[in-house]
Amino acid sequence: MELLNLSNFKLDKCCIKFQHNHKQCPFYHYEKDRKRPGDFYSDEICPYVEKNYQCPCGDKCLMAHNKVEQLYQRQNYKTKFCKYYPSHLSECSYGNFCSFAHDEEEIQINLLHNMVRDADFYIFYFKTVSCPYNQIKHDKKQCPYAHNWQDFRRVPDIYNYTPEVCEHWKTDIFFDDYSEGCPKQIDCDKCHGWKELYYHPLIFKVKPCPYNEKCSKELICPFYHNDLDKRYFFFHFQFRKIEY
Repeated sequence: MELLNLSNFKLDKCCIKFQHNHKQCPFYHYEKDRKRPGDFYSDEICPYVEKNYQCPCGDKCLMAHNKVEQLYQRQNYKTKFCKYYPSHLSECSYGNFCSFAHDEEEIQINLLHNMVRDADFYIFYFKTVSCPYNQIKHDKKQCPYAHNWQDFRRVPDIYNYTPEVCEHWKTDIFFDDYSEGCPKQIDCDKCHGWKELYYHPLIFKVKPCPYNEKCSKELICPFYHNDLDKRYFFFHFQFRKIEY
């Protein structure tokens, strides 16, 4: 299926005279359907617009002014599966114009569930991508994708953080913006949460499981359960234990 050209989608007012499906039209029909040109604004909804007030910044506002501006940004477009996927796609009123993916060929992210679940997978891929099934009910405890910032891991060989706990990272609350967890954000050189710590290349499967036979995490447990499961690394990093 061909993807939409986001650079000109919903920029011009519709001049089609006959009645048609507005959801499957590349032109806007009213202000809540209009998309401003460019990528200077974020995908966060403007607080004025959210409360149905007129934004004092107008078109110069640095936040999204409607769902079209939020969902049809490159970082969001086709990064999650449609809520009707996979068995009820005919019920989607947006059809080819849907901002969500209707099949795996459309999705614009790495599909972790198709990867081999070996040690490299859990070290370098596990929880590093936001879940594309977030709109669909599923077992999040067994899901390899991240569902919030507390669940998310930065790729360790790209961001090169050490296996130490970040003293700024907030572990007791959930937040919408990554900056709320740590002022250094993705550039922080320490671990943000227990998943970044225990699935770190120098930590994963090098310590025995404290729960041993009572462990219920099975293949995704970051600790080893026998000699075949154990990885060997020698390092001198000091880190605090995080309870989970």
